[in-house]
Amino acid sequence: MRRLLCQDEARLEYGRLFWKNPARKARLLAHWQDARHPYSERFLEKWMPLVDRILSASPKDDDVLDDALQSEGLSLRVVVKEIPPVFGSFW
Repeated sequence: MRRLLCQDEARLEYGRLFWKNPARKARLLAHWQDARHPYSERFLEKWMPLVDRILSASPKDDDVLDDALQSEGLSLRVVVKEIPPVFGSFW
């Protein structure tokens, strides 16, 4: 069973809401990949495919997803924490 802090649950839930809408997803990706974003390099180098994977997944599959991530040396909690924040005048 996965264990997420309430802040992480919120980040995952709201991220998924945005991810379902193609225009919002594109805007998030553009924001996170923007060179002005302090986490853009980190996101592009490692976390982009993993963040896409968890945001694209159904909430009902979170336990299975967490098990799969743990077999890769990660966890749902670790990847959720790597969802970049949204901020700045360039949003």
